[in-house]
Amino acid sequence: MPLTNELPTRRLRFVLLFFSSAFIFGGVLLSKTDVNQQWMIAINQSVSGIDSLWSVLTQFGEGGVALLLLLVFARFSRNGTALSLKCFLIGSVLSPSLKAIFAHARPLSVLDAGLIHTIGYPPTAANSMPSGHSMTVIAAVTLLCLCLPVGSKFKPVAALLVVFGSLVALSRIMVGAHWPSDVLAGGGLGILIVWLAVQWEQFQPWSNYLKQSKSQWGLMLCELGLVIYLFRLHAETPASQLAIDVIATLGIAGLMSRLSLLRKKEMP
Repeated sequence: MPLTNELPTRRLRFVLLFFSSAFIFGGVLLSKTDVNQQWMIAINQSVSGIDSLWSVLTQFGEGGVALLLLLVFARFSRNGTALSLKCFLIGSVLSPSLKAIFAHARPLSVLDAGLIHTIGYPPTAANSMPSGHSMTVIAAVTLLCLCLPVGSKFKPVAALLVVFGSLVALSRIMVGAHWPSDVLAGGGLGILIVWLAVQWEQFQPWSNYLKQSKSQWGLMLCELGLVIYLFRLHAETPASQLAIDVIATLGIAGLMSRLSLLRKKEMP
């Protein structure tokens, strides 16, 4: 079923900007308080025995994974592919820039190792704020929700996407990689990135250009590159490796679907 053909309304864009600002501001404020450490320990130790689940979920915040899935699922929207590419480009600049500006220490470099339950090998470098995985998955979920057709029957789908994105963001605390403040700020940044991409597309649209055959071939090569990247990616746990392999296989299916449509389009 085709997704929506329109960009978000002005009111919806205002809502996106409001929530992004609230989450980013809340994350920065939380990082200045002792509550941040208390919540980190409490949340991290609250759920045990399902390490494999958190290990799988956290993979969906990886940039290559999110972009591949967006190219597969958001392409049925008129603006979906353009917004996906623009979100990726904006996020690639904003995330490392803000990490360098804040330079917050990671939980494992501050707290005693015995206080944090780790899954895999969480990083310890001083680049914690904001959470790049949280930013990526919330941006992807927000974009997919915007692509869904308007109607009450699609609200459960949107709700499931929001829950899924929230769990992926939460997984960054569960694996021991990020503070709650990082996750909150990262989620807000993800929404902001979608807002920026929408503004960009409104004033400089890529959608018509990306529908051209040469652009479709380029997107197909991009998908192929992402699939190869994921198959070559070494995951930290068997569960996360399985998740990456499944996502890469899904990417192959999307690639073949794009190739089939492209061939039909070029047939005389």
